[in-house]
Amino acid sequence: MQTPTKIILGIFFVLIIGAVVVSSKHTGSLIIPREKQGDVNNIEANKKFSSDELSAAELPVLAQAMPEFAGITTWWNTVDNKPLTTADLKGKVILVDFWTYSCINCIRTFPFIKTMHERYADKGLIIVGVHTPEFAFEAEPKNVEREIKKNGFMHPIALDRDYVTWNAYANHYWPAEYFFDRQGRLRYTHFGEGEYDRSEEVIRALLAENGELLTPMAVAVPTPDLSKIVTRETYFGLGRGDAFSGKTPIKNIESSLSLTDPKADMWSADGRWVFREEYAQANSVGSHFRFNVQAKKLHIVMESADAKDKIIEVYIDGKKSGETTINESRLYTIAEFPDARRHMVEIRMKDGGVRFYAATFS
Repeated sequence: MQTPTKIILGIFFVLIIGAVVVSSKHTGSLIIPREKQGDVNNIEANKKFSSDELSAAELPVLAQAMPEFAGITTWWNTVDNKPLTTADLKGKVILVDFWTYSCINCIRTFPFIKTMHERYADKGLIIVGVHTPEFAFEAEPKNVEREIKKNGFMHPIALDRDYVTWNAYANHYWPAEYFFDRQGRLRYTHFGEGEYDRSEEVIRALLAENGELLTPMAVAVPTPDLSKIVTRETYFGLGRGDAFSGKTPIKNIESSLSLTDPKADMWSADGRWVFREEYAQANSVGSHFRFNVQAKKLHIVMESADAKDKIIEVYIDGKKSGETTINESRLYTIAEFPDARRHMVEIRMKDGGVRFYAATFS
């Protein structure tokens, strides 16, 4: 019994070593995801950054090479909008920023991204925004270009509509930031919002690694206070929706719904609705949408089904707070609550054909 056991263990050991060798050969084309790095943003190595300005020597090498920008269908803010390659970026400090334009978490990082470009673009930093769509309408170049112009982005942006670059990085998050040094090595990652002061310190450290002289660090970009948010992000389509109050409608078939008073963080509706994978669509004039929320602001990703203006009326706790025109496929701020307490928000459709994708909060 002992000899076969030793043979089996020996074979198992060889297979493990072989797997490690194979995976190491692909370091340049695949970024190790955060959970397999031991959460590099929070491990003791990052907690032990010096109290003085960060040195690049304190940053580990997480991958030896940066993946190419693969599967990109459209570029903006490059020379003649031509594609960028890793060879084009040689000798620069690179921040690759994965984002999508209707995501509130990404939107709240816009001031940081713009400020870093303004402060350090002439010092050797290149920010590449990789726009990977969450919803189908975010894969449309005209929509992305509209948002680039609206927000005044000047850094290169790539449309990764088929997730090819996203998958090359084994990315899982919006927003997600990957920091590469002048040799093209991955030195730091950050997922989600916040910690802008640390991210700027990383940029400065990587720029200074090659002797770049920098002025003292300016005031850090403030991190939004999200402590008042109780209701979580909510999806209305059947693909990820789980907060509908009542029997779940049949997919792709118009249903007549009856309005209820939903429990905390749930929603209900009445009128004629059709539920798709990504969204719920109010088809009838006079349809109602009711949502029990707690936060300081309610935002909803919405669009018009036929690209014509749709008017909605917004009521908070039974009192009308205003009207909004829905047309563009984007995030709309629907209601604000200075007290950050629980409120019942109701939307009444003055036009049919209003699509509800997802709700997010500030």
